[in-house]
Amino acid sequence: MKWLKSLKFWSKNKNKESDESESLRKLSDEEARSLEDCLAENGLPFNSKEEAEEYFFEIRDNDLAEIKSIGEKFPEPRLDFKAQSLLRLESFYFNVYVDKKMEIDFSKERFEDLLSQYNRQVFVSNELAEWAIIENDFAEGRFDLGLLYGYGALGTEHYAGDLDRTEKEYGRKRLYTSFMYYVPAEWESKVQ
Repeated sequence: MKWLKSLKFWSKNKNKESDESESLRKLSDEEARSLEDCLAENGLPFNSKEEAEEYFFEIRDNDLAEIKSIGEKFPEPRLDFKAQSLLRLESFYFNVYVDKKMEIDFSKERFEDLLSQYNRQVFVSNELAEWAIIENDFAEGRFDLGLLYGYGALGTEHYAGDLDRTEKEYGRKRLYTSFMYYVPAEWESKVQ
């Protein structure tokens, strides 16, 4: 998202009497084109949606197998695809990468990728979303792996990106908090 900040969508409010320090402003034509160009780079190019599906679903399956192997080697996270497992897995992440209480054979960035795939699978396993291959709205033939949520929205969120930098805002429960945000109140006990 560094590119987003570089486009300077936010500008300081020049009105000294206002309590707001920043405000959203309309983009210039040049900034809008620049944003569109950046967005057009999202996803990977494929000749067809089927080709993208085969590629991304294989990656997804491999990632979920890797996270399962971590769960077999380290039983603390108890990976059962329920909301509470997100808390346990996030605690495990902080024990490894922040507190340095143990070591595993994955870089922080790779483990964050695996956490994101696991987080997505928690949505799917709890019938809150389905896996989807999403075509870039700004570039035909570019696709990404994401979710189709039960309320109809598509998303390609990288839930665990820079997870260690969110501790101050979320504590050590960003994955869980983000997941529960999408859970209807009547389902809360079901997904725990």
